[in-house]
Amino acid sequence: MAEREADRPGAGREPDGPGVGQGSGHWHGNLGRGNRGRPGDEFEGVLGLVAGWTMGLGRGRSTRLIVELAGVGPGDRVVDVGSGPGRFLREAAERGATAVGVEPSGQMRRLALRRIPDRLRAAITVTDGTAEELPLEDGSATVVWAVASFHHWNDPDAGLAEVRRVLEPAGRVLIAERLARPRGWFQHHALTWAAAEGLAARAREAGFAEVAATRHTLGRRQLVVVTGRRPPDPS
Repeated sequence: MAEREADRPGAGREPDGPGVGQGSGHWHGNLGRGNRGRPGDEFEGVLGLVAGWTMGLGRGRSTRLIVELAGVGPGDRVVDVGSGPGRFLREAAERGATAVGVEPSGQMRRLALRRIPDRLRAAITVTDGTAEELPLEDGSATVVWAVASFHHWNDPDAGLAEVRRVLEPAGRVLIAERLARPRGWFQHHALTWAAAEGLAARAREAGFAEVAATRHTLGRRQLVVVTGRRPPDPS
């Protein structure tokens, strides 16, 4: 079940609850992580390996939701910013897209590569990089998403500019995070509704069109999703 920012009564109020290639971040009202090291550093070592395996387990409903909201299908070129263990890459490839995972953690990249089935290896690439410096050509993607990774971005404005750069005209962007209570302990690894609305406003300022913030209930969890498009070139 989804509620759209523009359609929901009382929009704006806070809720009460919640690289090796194969083939062809936190912000809740401030400007991001600040000077806290390179994203991905916390996922190295044994704890990172455990976190990666945990992130890769289950959650089929949220994976399908993201891919369906992005409208991914054959011929799409998907970029997953902060791709982690790669489950969203695999889902995109299953639907006929080619997918590039940009992931700063070497541990996560290795784990993602190990989990790619042989039949999907030609469609998936995993490479080192961050949201602020995507190692991709201008206009090379039809879809860019960041799922549960936006809270790791050091500079949201720079990240949004990079996403716009790598998208082709009319390409789609989707940023999804868990919805946090306004004063809940989990907000440092999620977005409050107010922060999601702030992100939507920044996306508009970055030049995206058709921007919307929605919330989605998946069992006991709620996700907040910000979507938009790079405007088409003037004809």
